Amino acid sequence: MRGFRRAEERGTILLIVVFLATAIAGLAALSSGRVVTESRHQTVLEQESRAYNEAYAKIQMALNVVNTSAYNDENQNIELLDAIGGKHGGTVAGEAPPEEEWLLDPEGVLHGKIEGTDVRVYRAREYIKRLAQLKGTEVDEVDPLGLSQSYYVLEAEGRAGDTTRLLSALVRENEPFSSFVFFQNRHTLGVSGAPRGLIHSNDSLAFYFPNGNYVDSVSAVNGFRYEAGANSGNTNIATGNPEAQQISLDEVNFEELATKATTFRGEPGLDAEIQLFGNGTARIRQYTPPRYDTVTRTSTTQILTGYTAQTVTQSQQVQVGTRQEARTRQVVSGYTTETYTVTVPVYQTQTVTRTRTDPVYENRTVERTRQVPVYTTVTTTCTRQVRVFVPYDDGAGGGTAVGGGGTGLAGEYRWVDEQYPCQQQVISGYTTETYTTTERVQVGTTTTTYTENVQVQVGTTTETRTRQVPVYTTETYYVDVPIYETQQVQVQVQVPTYETVTNTWTEKVYVAPVLMGTTTVNLGETANTIFIDGRITRLAGDLNGRLTIVGNEKVRVTGNLRYVDDAGQTAMLNGGDYTKPYQRNENYKGNSVLGIIARDDLLLTNGMPTQAEVNATMLSAAGRVGIDGFQIDPSGEPIKDPYYGLSAAEREREQAYDQTSYRSSSYKKESLRRLGGIVSNDRILETYIKPRSDGTSAVDAGFKRGNMRFDFNLLFNPPPNFVNVPRPVAISIAPVYFVRGGQDE
Repeated sequence: MRGFRRAEERGTILLIVVFLATAIAGLAALSSGRVVTESRHQTVLEQESRAYNEAYAKIQMALNVVNTSAYNDENQNIELLDAIGGKHGGTVAGEAPPEEEWLLDPEGVLHGKIEGTDVRVYRAREYIKRLAQLKGTEVDEVDPLGLSQSYYVLEAEGRAGDTTRLLSALVRENEPFSSFVFFQNRHTLGVSGAPRGLIHSNDSLAFYFPNGNYVDSVSAVNGFRYEAGANSGNTNIATGNPEAQQISLDEVNFEELATKATTFRGEPGLDAEIQLFGNGTARIRQYTPPRYDTVTRTSTTQILTGYTAQTVTQSQQVQVGTRQEARTRQVVSGYTTETYTVTVPVYQTQTVTRTRTDPVYENRTVERTRQVPVYTTVTTTCTRQVRVFVPYDDGAGGGTAVGGGGTGLAGEYRWVDEQYPCQQQVISGYTTETYTTTERVQVGTTTTTYTENVQVQVGTTTETRTRQVPVYTTETYYVDVPIYETQQVQVQVQVPTYETVTNTWTEKVYVAPVLMGTTTVNLGETANTIFIDGRITRLAGDLNGRLTIVGNEKVRVTGNLRYVDDAGQTAMLNGGDYTKPYQRNENYKGNSVLGIIARDDLLLTNGMPTQAEVNATMLSAAGRVGIDGFQIDPSGEPIKDPYYGLSAAEREREQAYDQTSYRSSSYKKESLRRLGGIVSNDRILETYIKPRSDGTSAVDAGFKRGNMRFDFNLLFNPPPNFVNVPRPVAISIAPVYFVRGGQDE
């Protein structure tokens, strides 16, 4: 399998590298051909220019014919098929080859012609042999696996005087949607920063924030506009088309994708969690969807409805007679007088003489000393906390899809230390200071004699007292005590009457997902497709292989998705550190490519790291690609409510998923770094901004910083079974050869 992969890579790489190398060689020949005498210099330049312009005009005319051609049911350009089949002439139709020997095709290589022109058309892999012959080099078998089947080369000839120029254009029959870094089908597409790759909106295209840099083609059907401080003066657009033709997103056929899912096809109606591993495997766990079931509950209760009289026989204690019992008690029969004595103190009033000593004070003036600091004014540096607005910037370009409003840069306020010059009083020394004070000082004491009357105990006396004491006696008395025996008697009782009542009601019961099975697939070296009939509730991991994952409902990215090779090297560096450049890893030797296709929303969720990385091309056919916690209103504006616009049944279903596998609330994270593109039906949203009262903006949800790199590998190696745009694309136009006076240069 490893050999198959290497052969596949060689076929694709050879097609690209050889073509570019020959184009460069042609340019080099052009430079060497200018070594002529000074007298002919101007004439030579004019002939070269006219020959080049003639060939270029022919190429453009032929491209116009191809661009306006219809496509057949197999998504093939009819004009290119007719031309390569010889419908409009050429050696493939039996037409005589050119007379100049240097223009002849190598053995086994035939060409057709574009209708209404003399521009030749070749299969790309055959044209490489032609270039090799023109340059006098040899090539091995080109593209044995036929990966370049949808690539064609148009070749035009221009002549002026004794100079002949050959110009070629590499044309791809279809443009895979993976060619776009951003593709928006409905609503406005908002972008910011410096994203690389094609950008297109079937509605309008809004550029956010100053200093945007768009070096690749940007296009929109309903024009450009500028938001949040961006304007035409501070936004660089290298190639822009605000009146582009609409590109249909209707080519996504999920039934067909299901039939192509030879790697794994999920059971109907089941959700899945997918984990990718760097060893070239993928683990798929399938679950029943969570739901709320309506359950009928019943209960029975006894209700009191009244009472009824009922005769019953009971055992009762019945009195059958009495008997007398003798009892005794203490009663008071009289009182007696008792005499007792007590001792009491005897007091007498006496006059006594006492003395007390009091301090004597007077105010006096005293002299004291103290140490007083001496101050000097000096200039120094002070620090204070100030609140400043800090714009978000990862320092490495990139870009993001934006929604919301506001003006100026997006950022946040932070408290920082600020140093400033200030005057301070510092102690330079001390001096002794003498001062006087008035103090109250004790100067002596004085003795005072005084008298007072006091009660003094002078003795005791005995007193005789009397008290009445009761006299008790025992008395006998008699009582009648009843005699009982147990007898069976009939009595009337009131018995309660009850009625049985049944209550019935319904309630919602949450039913959690049930794991139905786990499958681990080996991705190997081939093109792989996984199809899940329900939702993909978790998707994360490292990919080593070529894979397309299709979800027939929503797809949720819950962690990093990264390309790795057999040695564990990642395709990109610093995906988890926004302070460092997001750049290619020269040590990466893999050829991984990942496509994610969702029928509904394809969401970047709160489960992702705060500094997240995604290597993939993501496509939502009927929903949107973007951050969780939002819905898009009919006008295309993002609404910070995951349940906005949903019916009661749809809301209940989403809430069932919120109970278990995820939470669909909004969040804010530091950065998102992406390698690949986004294709979305509804508005793409990676960053939602809100305006501040001071004219700045702040990220309210999503990723504060965005940095994306277009995966140029997708131009020639799109994800397996990924959707194509039925329109031809001229990848490059290059001078490949020229002669002067019959001598090649």
